[in-house]
Amino acid sequence: MANAEILSIGTELLLGEVLDTNSKFFATELAKLGIDCYYRVTVGDNKDRIKASLKQAFDRSDIVLTSGGLGPTADDLTTECIAEFFSLPMILDEAVLREIEKLFADRNLSMPETNKKQAMRPQGSGVLPNPSGTAPGIMWIVPAEVLAKAGVSDPQRKRAVLTFPGVPSELVNMWNQSGAEFISKNFLTGAIFSIELKHYGIGESALAEKYADLLDGTSPTVAPYAGMGECRLRVAAKANTIEEARALVMPVAELIRKESGKLCYGQDDDTLEAVVGQMLISNNLTLSVAESCTGGLVSKRLTDIGGSSQYIKLNAVTYANEAKMKILGVPQELLEQYGAVSDECARAMAEGIVRLSGADIGLSITGIAGPTGGTPDKPVGTVYLGLCANGQVDTKKLSLGTKLNRQEIRFRTSSAALNMVRLHLLSRNLVTQ
Repeated sequence: MANAEILSIGTELLLGEVLDTNSKFFATELAKLGIDCYYRVTVGDNKDRIKASLKQAFDRSDIVLTSGGLGPTADDLTTECIAEFFSLPMILDEAVLREIEKLFADRNLSMPETNKKQAMRPQGSGVLPNPSGTAPGIMWIVPAEVLAKAGVSDPQRKRAVLTFPGVPSELVNMWNQSGAEFISKNFLTGAIFSIELKHYGIGESALAEKYADLLDGTSPTVAPYAGMGECRLRVAAKANTIEEARALVMPVAELIRKESGKLCYGQDDDTLEAVVGQMLISNNLTLSVAESCTGGLVSKRLTDIGGSSQYIKLNAVTYANEAKMKILGVPQELLEQYGAVSDECARAMAEGIVRLSGADIGLSITGIAGPTGGTPDKPVGTVYLGLCANGQVDTKKLSLGTKLNRQEIRFRTSSAALNMVRLHLLSRNLVTQ
């Protein structure tokens, strides 16, 4: 079985100025292919250290994936470091240069001379196309004689290098369009099929305990993963063909869906907001949201989904008490008696947003996201949700604890609110997709 190493290049990563989401993406995608990733290395923009990291990576790994250092500036060193490591001259790829020039021309811009650097690559290497940027990469099975000349151990073993820009959106596109297929073609001997079953409302340890008997399986394998407030079960199998692998996975996946019931909300790329949106469309229902402590995050997540205008009526961020009173009609005496962070306020906000918008469902969120504002009775992380539909109002209290930061509290709250809508729709026995 082939193994891979991820090499993240950029001083900004070592300084903590940029979060390395690219390594996470690579690691996830490699796992889907069944490629073991044993090492992830971060190195700054320094030629000697980059070349030393390349030597280490090629000595111990079959596939080397790099991110960063493909730009046009002097500190973008990845391509030339690879050329120097293998003692190869850099050549100008005229076809790539024309593509870069066209990209600038399409934007009515003149190409700076420095961008010619991005059309250079080590002699003999292949091009990894970049459909959305000016920085193509290298996609190359390195010849044994080139590996031997560089002093790489066991040069007869197949090695590959794929280089990607540091811009996450470009990296993902390049991987999906070319990189994954290249690795599959050159390193996979069978086919792997996997499904990730997404759960909300159960912790990782509880999920693992629930399916303990399945976690010991080998074909397919079942593994739990935790996220921010939700969990996943990945079911995967390898076989001679994708159809054979799928046949191993699907019965176990269906068993998990059945046993998990409402806890399982989707699979693979599904999100709570997308699932809720599809359920609303399928049932010709509309939703309006009144937010306080989440500051519009639920609205953002819902409207990140294309076509959300089909089910979003009117959303409001009523952060101040004055806004709750003026826009949603929350009585002043209610706020004075119970406070904005209360069951009663969440109830009134949900009723108010339905009254204002005419939506079928009204959702409300009010709470204390911190880091200040908490009291002994209502500590940071106290949140109330309200849902109004068909003249009935349900509320839910969240106690998220004081150890989470503001961003985590807001995100977990938004997920809980979306899940509340999902469970409401399920309870009405409506169409789920």
